[in-house]
Amino acid sequence: AEKELRELVEATGIPFLPTPMGKGVLPDDHPNCVAAARSRALLQADVIVLLGARLNWILHFGFPPRFSPHVKIIQ
Repeated sequence: AEKELRELVEATGIPFLPTPMGKGVLPDDHPNCVAAARSRALLQADVIVLLGARLNWILHFGFPPRFSPHVKIIQ
């Protein structure tokens, strides 16, 4: 599904944040990768589409202060 994920990201311009288990599916140097601004991206997101990952301790379970209290999470 790497090809389809790349097509989705590039067709929509959606930013993405790879989690440790998803590293390498899309390159970290891809223009839409927000890994370098992870904290800011999570705080400013209105909607997060979570694919192939769980809201565990790595993602702070989706709660503030790491995430906006008003974010909509789609899994």
